[in-house]
Parts: sequence; C-alpha cells; structure tokens
Amino acid sequence: MVQSRIVIAVDNAVERKKLKDKLQKAGHLVIGQVRDAKETLRVTFQTNPDLVILDAGLPDFGGLGVAQVIDEHRVCPVILLASEVSDIVQRARQGWLLSYLLSPYTDDELYLATEVALANFQRLVALERENTRLKNNLETRKLVDRAKGLLMNHKKLNEQEAYKYLQRLSMDHAKPIARIARQVIEQLAGNGRNGN
Repeated sequence: MVQSRIVIAVDNAVERKKLKDKLQKAGHLVIGQVRDAKETLRVTFQTNPDLVILDAGLPDFGGLGVAQVIDEHRVCPVILLASEVSDIVQRARQGWLLSYLLSPYTDDELYLATEVALANFQRLVALERENTRLKNNLETRKLVDRAKGLLMNHKKLNEQEAYKYLQRLSMDHAKPIARIARQVIEQLAGNGRNGN
C-alpha cells in the first residue's frame, strides 16, 4: 500500500483523533485535521491531499457541499462519513460520491473505503483524460475534413491531395495539423464570403 496524504474533516475532536490514529496505523500521513466546511476547503486547496475524509454534518454549509466543491475541482477523492443512509443515497444518485462510510464502522471498512476511493478517483481522472483526448481528436478530424473540402473546392484537389497538402503545410510550418486546418478554413471560407 502506498502512503497517502489525507485531510480529516470531522467536527468531533474524539472522532478526528480516532480516525487519525487508524489512518497512521495503516501507513497513511494525516496532513490536516479540520472541523468545519470552510477550513476543509482552505486546507484542501492549500495542501492538495490524496484524499479527504469528511463528515456529512460539518458546520457551515455541510460536508455534502464540501464534497461537491472538491469534486468539481477534481482535487482528490472524498470519503463521506454519514450516520444515515439517506445522505449517501442522495449523493450517490448525483454521481460524484466515490466512497462512503456509515457510522459506526470498523477499521477494515475504513481501510477498504480509503483504497476504493483512491482507486476509483484514479480511474475517473484517467477516463476524463481519455475523454478529452478523444474530443480533441474528433475536433481535429472535423477541422481537417472541413479544410479538405474547401481545398478540394477552391484548388480542385481530390481528397487525398487535399490531405497531403494540409500535412505538408503542417510539417513545413511545424504546427499541428488542426491549427493549419483552422487557418485554411479561415482563409478560404473568408475568401468565399468576400467573393460573393
């Protein structure tokens, strides 16, 4: 198991200490202990932990709101500590709860929730990265196809010749083909509008 840097956000001092001891016993490093929502966000954004364990009933705007803010910024995974199943079900339906613990919980449940949250977060980040890559590839393909169409129309090239023309411009100018395609579109589409 890799040592993880963890922030504990629990209002109850006894519960915070108990969590800290259990996490340290499991080989984790507790880098912050806080007791309200605002402090949780401040410490989380300053320290960039691997994991935040927080109580659903934190003072201020509550643990659920904190979990949502942390998730929106993809800082780290959150384990939500709750005393009622309804809190967890509501958040799970919204799709951003990676792991939870229902009080009272055992040491094994804490360790398992920690490992699951960390692993699921890594998978989520990898999927988002892949999604972004695929979107960029699709956008590039759309730009290249549009530029090829304009080149075929304006320069009377076939599709393969138009693509090779874009490739050559990309290599000659040491620019990504998407950027070249965008420039060709701007130039040729602009000329087409001006010529009408």
